[in-house]
Amino acid sequence: MSITEDYGLPTSTLDGNVLPSIRQAVASFYQRCGLKYAEVVLDEALYAECCQEAINRGFQMDGNYPIRPYMAVGVAMSCSSFPHLSDRTTRMWICLFSAVITCVDDIPNRGKDIVYLYRFNERFANCQPQGESVLNALDTLMREVPHHYSPVVSNLITTSTLDFISSLLIEHDTKDMQISTTAPLYPEYTRLLSGLASGYVLFMFPSTVPYQQYIQSMPDLMFTVCAVNDILSFYKEESMGEAANYVSLVAATRGLTKQDILREIIEKTMQAHYNTLERLRPHSEAYNAYVSFFDGYVKFHAALRRYKLEEIMADAREL
Repeated sequence: MSITEDYGLPTSTLDGNVLPSIRQAVASFYQRCGLKYAEVVLDEALYAECCQEAINRGFQMDGNYPIRPYMAVGVAMSCSSFPHLSDRTTRMWICLFSAVITCVDDIPNRGKDIVYLYRFNERFANCQPQGESVLNALDTLMREVPHHYSPVVSNLITTSTLDFISSLLIEHDTKDMQISTTAPLYPEYTRLLSGLASGYVLFMFPSTVPYQQYIQSMPDLMFTVCAVNDILSFYKEESMGEAANYVSLVAATRGLTKQDILREIIEKTMQAHYNTLERLRPHSEAYNAYVSFFDGYVKFHAALRRYKLEEIMADAREL
């Protein structure tokens, strides 16, 4: 069973030299990470199991704000990025969380009414119903975080998710805002909010690993999680004419080309990756968790056809 998605995004025609340059940069990044590209096939049995779990929980699979179209994303994320987690219930929770949060992320993209998003954090804090089925599902899953992670880690995952909701509103409310070259750190701020980086970084470490072993690596880890997605998704975004992305935003604030910014992000990502490996090396369980996650996180992008990595990796054979 292949994973396919159709987000109805606009297309555009670009300079014939731009896309090959992007493909080569991304293919080079892939090789520098020491990874080998391989197409990923969705685990149909796990997909069926996750769908049944969502149904058993009363999550709305079809109709308005359905999560069924996003279950493949959750399964791909859980299978690819977190196979090292021995707790099956935690992996299932990550699968459901990823599917639901992706559905929520897509609400503004599909022109849905976002009125309920404005009060999500308030209603979560006050234990009130959210008003929409998918938001109620997210609310439920967020309250289960302490079942899977320690108190401090749970706090960070929860606040990361609440920040993500705020980022959707900021992006919606500022879509016509002129990008200022006098605010060069603004892209970093919005990216950390929107990337759910802290949450997904913390998902990777088993609850048996004391957070003191990896807390100093959090800045590098968060940057890596965001940047890998930015790098591997940029070819798809540029080929389809999407401008609302981190690379384009940084290029606008700094007056540089997108290709220059992409190459710069790749260099920073490699350094952050090496920093993390060195810092975690004395702690074998944390180190192995990161190595497994990093490899799987890249495979997760390969599993989703929307990223067009098969086109990118055709260039890798020529490098």
